[in-house]
Amino acid sequence: MDVRLVVFDVDGTLTQHSSVWWRLHELFGTTKEGRLYFDQYFAGEINYEQWADYDAALWTGEPVSKVMEIVSATKLVAGVRETVTALSDYGIKTAILSGGLDIMADDIARRAGIEYVLTNKLGINDGVLTGTVENIIGWAEKAEHIHTILDYFNTTLEETAFVGDGRNDISVLSIVGLSIAFNPEDQEVADTAQVVIRENDLRAILPHVISGFQK
Repeated sequence: MDVRLVVFDVDGTLTQHSSVWWRLHELFGTTKEGRLYFDQYFAGEINYEQWADYDAALWTGEPVSKVMEIVSATKLVAGVRETVTALSDYGIKTAILSGGLDIMADDIARRAGIEYVLTNKLGINDGVLTGTVENIIGWAEKAEHIHTILDYFNTTLEETAFVGDGRNDISVLSIVGLSIAFNPEDQEVADTAQVVIRENDLRAILPHVISGFQK
């Protein structure tokens, strides 16, 4: 069955940078607390919603303008725009499914020409962070939420490709019609995917997605 939709992770897949959550910790000097909450979540001491809420609360009152400096400085992986354009030329839709934050994902989608974004929403009011977040995509819950994107595009899992790199992508990589691990962060991610790409240019996915595509 031909692919009609490609869904992308963001951090490490479309961007050259690590998690936007961690980059905000670095920006606002909250890495110590951020590491504590990280460890507590993976120890099972707090749930994902608590983890996200605790992180966001650390940044209460910080100016959005500082966050936007990070967002605008974020570098895309080579070939992102060209890949999205090529997919569009073949009638293939594109979307983002991310456990990151909308302030980053929306900007990446705009720059890349990606049509739809589903991610967590950082609370903002009057130009400052409210210390809240609307938790939509849990750490390992992408498989539960990809159906929202499928409904939007009126397509099926079998007609969908997912491109990701992290352990939090494993749940969705294991259910889509075409799963692509793009520079996977560990062997478990690679083993889950049907296609493993170890190149620094996103255009390397195109021959696997588009039948008969020539480089």
